[in-house]
Amino acid sequence: MKKNSLIFLLFCSAGFLLLSKPFGAYHELEAIHNSEYVSIINNQFSLKGKPFYPVVLNYIVSMQADESGNVWASSFNGYTPNNKYRYITKDSSLMQLKAEMDLIKEKGFNTIRIVRIGEEQVSERGNLSFMATVNNNHDVLFSLSESQNYDNYFNALNELFKIADTAGLKVILLVNVLPDIRRTEDHFLRLVIQFKNVNTLMAYDLFNEPLYFDKKERSKKEVSEITKTWKRILRTNSQSQLLTIGLEGIREVFEWDPNILDVDFVSLHPYEYEPEQVANELYWYGKYITKPWMLGETAISADNDSVSYESQALFATKTLKRTRDCGAIGYSWWQYKDVDWHLFHANYMGILNWLGETNTQKQNIVLNGTVKPVADVFKNYIPFAKKDSCNCLPNYYNYSSNKKFRLKGFMYDKNNEPIEGGVVLAWNQWWSHSYHTITKKDGSFELYSSYPFYHWMASSTMHSVVRGEIKPETANIIGQIPTVNIGKLKIKALSF
Repeated sequence: MKKNSLIFLLFCSAGFLLLSKPFGAYHELEAIHNSEYVSIINNQFSLKGKPFYPVVLNYIVSMQADESGNVWASSFNGYTPNNKYRYITKDSSLMQLKAEMDLIKEKGFNTIRIVRIGEEQVSERGNLSFMATVNNNHDVLFSLSESQNYDNYFNALNELFKIADTAGLKVILLVNVLPDIRRTEDHFLRLVIQFKNVNTLMAYDLFNEPLYFDKKERSKKEVSEITKTWKRILRTNSQSQLLTIGLEGIREVFEWDPNILDVDFVSLHPYEYEPEQVANELYWYGKYITKPWMLGETAISADNDSVSYESQALFATKTLKRTRDCGAIGYSWWQYKDVDWHLFHANYMGILNWLGETNTQKQNIVLNGTVKPVADVFKNYIPFAKKDSCNCLPNYYNYSSNKKFRLKGFMYDKNNEPIEGGVVLAWNQWWSHSYHTITKKDGSFELYSSYPFYHWMASSTMHSVVRGEIKPETANIIGQIPTVNIGKLKIKALSF
């Protein structure tokens, strides 16, 4: 009898919750969760009521125009030798986009993160515009203060989304929304209203890598308020798309702390600057980020000379597995094709090179370039395979195994409880080079370097920031390593 009474009470409670929810709002959310829109349910992506794991390829899209002012989306001219568009009419450009997206789908990707075309240009006065190339000859700047240019811009985006939809791809759109520049928020609002019914558009990715591109020093509270404003713009005008911000990685914790951002999911961009850096950062994300998160960018360059294609494929295989093992809800590779940006690190990350030609299975147009072996890794990837543990690697606390200089101490909260997972970052004298480390369970840290430190800062997610200066000449020699002990660092838990 008690059991039946309990069931009856639970049933009544559930009914009350359903009835107390606005009827239209309930069915609107249910429709989204069971429709072609990507949503997040129980901290996982969902599509048509089933789990969805985005396997994403970053894809640069630029714009072309004709002499009459017509504009359209176009595959990035930097994907071809000499930075020249291969196709310069609207019809041929759109055919190329379709063929490339078909190829991306054939290689195992189900989502593209579209870069550049959504990143409006912002002048010093805050005026917005977009750039388009005319006949491979000259560039034209179209001001978004003119309504006709806005209509043309939206039409170009709409054509792009339709092509992605036909290829069976969802879209994450990178948009250049900047703190302190109101017109970029107004632009975002117009995008949201214009495309709220486009189910191909999975998410808006706002303000890429603030560690590099936010020049103003901000408090965590200010950052929190900024993202609340952006989320409010989206949710007031659309329940359909999701919101994310692409963070450089662990070092964003000092301002754009992932756990304070009012976003639907966090995107992280770790790269292999130090041995096993990506694997080590993934461990930290999985252990200390409380929001849903995915890998938003990663890759290594491979030209099959300095770095073999097999090494690139192995990196993709390892990071795909570890990303999911550590709790990510998606994975994104940078990028579609090799480029010539005058840096080896950036040039050869594509899944295609510049050699030869490639046909898609649909054979709708011949594409420049040959697919690298790394593409087969994504084609054969099974996202919902059994997960393993996300283990801590031996070099987690010292990526580079440096032993020439050391900074040590402890991190505590206001109650003198040790903080695990805090981040300590220090620079050389000229602020040009830096290293970071993570605090251990007892709050201790040892930050090693190949040069003396002069400046440092420390924080932990959802905590305040402390900073200080160092005089390397005061270092004590401990085990042949010059060591500066900066003692107990006390940081406060955030109250917002």
